Amino acid sequence: CFRGHGRRTGERRRKSVRGCIVSPDLSVLNLVIVKKGEHELPGLTDTEKPRMRGPKRASKIRKLFNLKKEDDVRTYVNTYRRKFTNKKGKEVRKAPKIQRLVTPLTLQRKRARIADK
Repeated sequence: CFRGHGRRTGERRRKSVRGCIVSPDLSVLNLVIVKKGEHELPGLTDTEKPRMRGPKRASKIRKLFNLKKEDDVRTYVNTYRRKFTNKKGKEVRKAPKIQRLVTPLTLQRKRARIADK
């Protein structure tokens, strides 16, 4: 409950943990739907909401689209670009910067690093 010694700097120390008590003095309950019942919940399960943002890491993009190792990840990121309007009022579409992307340059640097050793 105190998260041990590995707490981040500035992270609040959690002194008391409230159990699974639901009482009238609680203003908000944070719940997760585990199993769907026979009836739809209005405003919750009756509407299909798409994901706001797609994955950013190359391996997670591969997992989402079932890609092979040799497939180009960059072409699939365009499917979940986001629309913005810049200060001039022009509409701009942005795609996330892919992290952990293995490019020919990274392979070249790796070969050079191994050659130095």
